[in-house]
Amino acid sequence: MITLKDTTIHTATKKLLRKCFFMAMVLGSILGLAACTDNGVDKPSSTIEHKQDGSFHISSPNGVTLRLTAYGDDIVRVQTKQSQSSFFSDDRYEMVETHEWPRDLQRSETATHYVFSTRSLKVTVDKTNLTANFYDLTLGDSDPLLSEDKPIRWQDSIIQVSFNPDENEHFTGLGHGYFARAESIDLKGQSIERNYGRKQIEQAPLVVPFYMSSKGYGVFLNSMFQNRFNFLNDDYSIQIDGLGFDTQMDYFFIGGQTLSRVLDNYTKLTGRPRLPAKAMFGLQLSDKGHDHNSATPSDETWWKNKISEHKAAGYALDHVVNDNRWRAEGGKRCESKLAWDKERYPNPAAYKNWLDENGLVLTLDFNRCIGQYTDGWQASFNLPKTGKIDFAESAPDLTNAYFRDWFWQAFYKNALAPNKGYPGDALWIDEFDEQGAAPKDMILSNGRSSGEMRNYWFFLIAKSLVQQGWDKAEDINKRPFVWVRGMTAGAQRYATLWSGDIYPNYKDMKTQIRGMQLAGLSGFPFWGHDAGGFHDWEKGKGPDEALYKRWSAAMGSFSPIWKPHGMGQSRWPLDRKESSQTVFKKYTHLRYELMPYLYSAAHLAAETGAPIARAMVLDHQNEALAWKYDLQYMWGDSMLIAPLTSDEGTKELWLPRGQWYAFGSNEKIEGDRVLTVTPALDELPVYVKAGSIITKHPYALSTAFIDKSALILDVYMGANGEATLIEDDGVTEDYRNKDQLRTTKITWNDKNQELTIHPAKGSFHHENTKRDIVVNFYGDSGVNSSQLSQKNLKDPIKVKAGSSKI
Repeated sequence: MITLKDTTIHTATKKLLRKCFFMAMVLGSILGLAACTDNGVDKPSSTIEHKQDGSFHISSPNGVTLRLTAYGDDIVRVQTKQSQSSFFSDDRYEMVETHEWPRDLQRSETATHYVFSTRSLKVTVDKTNLTANFYDLTLGDSDPLLSEDKPIRWQDSIIQVSFNPDENEHFTGLGHGYFARAESIDLKGQSIERNYGRKQIEQAPLVVPFYMSSKGYGVFLNSMFQNRFNFLNDDYSIQIDGLGFDTQMDYFFIGGQTLSRVLDNYTKLTGRPRLPAKAMFGLQLSDKGHDHNSATPSDETWWKNKISEHKAAGYALDHVVNDNRWRAEGGKRCESKLAWDKERYPNPAAYKNWLDENGLVLTLDFNRCIGQYTDGWQASFNLPKTGKIDFAESAPDLTNAYFRDWFWQAFYKNALAPNKGYPGDALWIDEFDEQGAAPKDMILSNGRSSGEMRNYWFFLIAKSLVQQGWDKAEDINKRPFVWVRGMTAGAQRYATLWSGDIYPNYKDMKTQIRGMQLAGLSGFPFWGHDAGGFHDWEKGKGPDEALYKRWSAAMGSFSPIWKPHGMGQSRWPLDRKESSQTVFKKYTHLRYELMPYLYSAAHLAAETGAPIARAMVLDHQNEALAWKYDLQYMWGDSMLIAPLTSDEGTKELWLPRGQWYAFGSNEKIEGDRVLTVTPALDELPVYVKAGSIITKHPYALSTAFIDKSALILDVYMGANGEATLIEDDGVTEDYRNKDQLRTTKITWNDKNQELTIHPAKGSFHHENTKRDIVVNFYGDSGVNSSQLSQKNLKDPIKVKAGSSKI
């Protein structure tokens, strides 16, 4: 017997259903319903319920239920399940930082659709097949931005949602694949998986099932099951494979109109990127290229000598990256344990004092294979079935809460040891991306399948070390910096990643430039890589001198994290040829002089998700050339970087509309065109938008030694401009309290040829209270400089171009 459910059903459907029931009684149920179908009703229509949590549940007679939930004005969540299951709980994953959002979703209806709206978005749902259409109300509601073109399709444990393709639409984001090897930042025409690897050498996937469209919207898939995204001309769809386990479709439609606003909304949803300490943006060098079999192992003495020699030659350095040799019981990659070696480092606390005196921070590394040798390890930490995983005795189940607690405690007690005054400012987590050979159907400690949770691995690592560890340690008063070989959506609020053991060749250099941009477009602005490449396994060497100049030095210095690192040859500049030393010093100076510009961009990234290394499409989503020229990028919002990626000596690049300058010169270039340039081997093509205000400090050998009271402002005239200098103590989390953060707005009025330094707002520990300022005006009449002193940072200052002083 068929009965009407006592929930809201639209009036037209009620009338048609009554007709169906009447015909069924007269003609018999089967003939009657068939006759009803012939009269325009394919099946009994859906029902709708408004739940106490603010969501709407729409159920179809075939057992499919759609759940629609507003997350503020710009985000709508769409969940779909079959009748035999309940909706997954919100805490199944923690990629979404919080589900406590305003749920103001207004509802109306037409004869064929339910209509839902926030102040910014409108969603219509077909009453018969539950397909959804999404509109941006600020653009009008005549054409949807995104439309499901057929009902959700289930086939065994595979579920797929399909959308109407648009041949003019472009897509970007979606993290990156193994080794960050990306052939294009434009995903149009591609079929892509973003999953944990299956093989031993599939390193460093950035598993972010979020992408953005050139139409001004984004889609975030809130599932860790195996995925596939199709951006083909005849197939625009998202597919999830439960691998035999129950799964559901769960995605967020994210509005915003511009890609920058969509990215802002996405990081509101999944969490803002964690801001590293300022020192992490300085130069990072390791002991990897040193011959560990020599008579001078990379012990404390080796490091002190190496660093002293490096700085005496005028090279800056901030970050000492330890690769294995600091560890006890052998100091080898897989023959050691997580603790300081007492012979190579007899007094870690004294070593820390030396590092502090020299303005240095230090990374401690962990290779998965040493887990079994580290104090407190238990065999029960391992996966139930390890399959053909290398180092299977150290193959932990990250869903095991006991393992996660042990992992942090192993670092805290044995390595960081704040109660003993040991050094340690960053954690390097390696080789957790090499457990793909384990069976996908096994059930893990949390009751879920390996096939589902492996994509979640990196999130759990980041959470265990930061949210459950570092953040709760009352005796650690500095920001965490954890970098892992692989990452998962949402974990940007705890940690970051680097791209693995890439090759030292131009092919991989190109992929890293694109991978860096994709990471930034996916919520990971503090992405890192081995600048210059890690190792050529076939040729047994690192980067040659030309590649060292162009990638390790030039492009590397314009990467969010500058870390020349790898095997084969030393990456320390004094170990290279003299010509390479000169180039490296040039870009070291440039990196450190631009530190206030870079650090302010980093603050903006932590506040809004805007990348430091910005793909051209972020600000030019409607420009076809922006999608084509992806071997160049914006550095912050004012500088364009176009690395040379071949030995040919020429570079084709695109300048957007407006006037541009060659960096550091009066050479003005009209934009809206493609250029071919032939820079020298030691030159990196850098351009600056007219109207830009570039903040700088005098060069220093460490970010710890930068004189904040000496400020340099480079003003590139030709358009109005604005910049904000953002300052804090550079170390602690106190900046999160606005009273421990100082911002200074600086504006340029091109018509009046006048620069205004507005009153500083806020303060921070150990701040400078005055400034000596040099302003360099770049324009048609040459470079004019003005010098002034700001006795009180709360007082505004105005200076005209061409005046020698105030």
